[in-house]
Amino acid sequence: MVISLSEDSRPQHAAKQLKVNIILPRASLAGGIKSNKLMAEALIRRGHEVRLAYITAPIPMPSPLRVRTYLKRLWHDFKYQKKIGHHLEESTAQLIPVDDEKIRSKDVPDADFTIATWWETADWIRDWPDSKGIKAHFVRGNEIFAGDPEKIKATYRLPYLKFVISNWLQRMMAEEYGNKDTILVPNGVDRNQFDSQPRSKASVPTVGFMYSLHPLKNIESTLQALRKVQEEIPQLRVVSFGGKPINKKHILPSNFEFHLSPPQAYIPELYRSTDCWIISSTSEGFYMPGIEAAACRCPLVSTRCGGPEDYIKEGQSGFLIKIGDADEMAKRILDIIRLDEPKWKAMSEASYQLSLEFDWDRSAEILEKALLSAMD
Repeated sequence: MVISLSEDSRPQHAAKQLKVNIILPRASLAGGIKSNKLMAEALIRRGHEVRLAYITAPIPMPSPLRVRTYLKRLWHDFKYQKKIGHHLEESTAQLIPVDDEKIRSKDVPDADFTIATWWETADWIRDWPDSKGIKAHFVRGNEIFAGDPEKIKATYRLPYLKFVISNWLQRMMAEEYGNKDTILVPNGVDRNQFDSQPRSKASVPTVGFMYSLHPLKNIESTLQALRKVQEEIPQLRVVSFGGKPINKKHILPSNFEFHLSPPQAYIPELYRSTDCWIISSTSEGFYMPGIEAAACRCPLVSTRCGGPEDYIKEGQSGFLIKIGDADEMAKRILDIIRLDEPKWKAMSEASYQLSLEFDWDRSAEILEKALLSAMD
């Protein structure tokens, strides 16, 4: 479904103020949590009342009978007990922390809409009373990796108002779940944090990627490609950041610089230090680091994993490659690094210009119009 927009999508108050509950899983540094927070704040700028409810209760301990899993959890808790940080530490939206294993209707105020943002949250709100508003589901990825696939697919078929953040998710909802009325509401870029003036290539060839242990991120492919690139350019510098320490099983490239949970204010500097940014995922609903890097004028090399295909123009702002093909990834990284300064600047500018198409206030207007239409 397409929602038409006014030419001027700067924040402005709607004729009717909406009361919206947005239901999140646990607070974390995940891109989905950040995206929902920024969308909520954009709706608030348009004059709406928005609440973000999220779980704060500890994750249940596994059974001691599962010795290896139990010991691994004890080590994890000890290692990170002093580490606090997530995207919901503050917001202009009303924050509703819930010390329980799920969020129930009694935990949130009455509203015009309640929007689930994860398959479990969609299941939680299934039987909520009408006083909590029209039910909606913001689908931010193909989440069948996160539990019982059939149970997760069932949440996608619930008769909710459906929103997605990328074209491939809109196609998935139509082709796999028969929902042809899903509304595309793309993620945006926080221009207060991620924006860059025109810049030059790094004095030493430099590439970057976000490190993650999640299987969908396929970091092994990135590391393999970077080692291949360093066979051609030994001085290549590699920068990375992530929320967990490097796993000792990973064979790292040379000249590797890793930042563990860097301050949010420092992340743009990391993007701006690179000549290209790498995405090796097997599936992404959108992938916030990619669009943030583009806003910092990074050409991108990404797998055809879904969301990034919306903000990469092949051969102009970067390259799209086959999932798991480290040889092709290495070739495309070399293609960008070996560009002369004028051609690299043209690709850098193209990446930046594409990022300008993704704006939180514009997306909030799309969402607002869809909600108002649903009320009518």
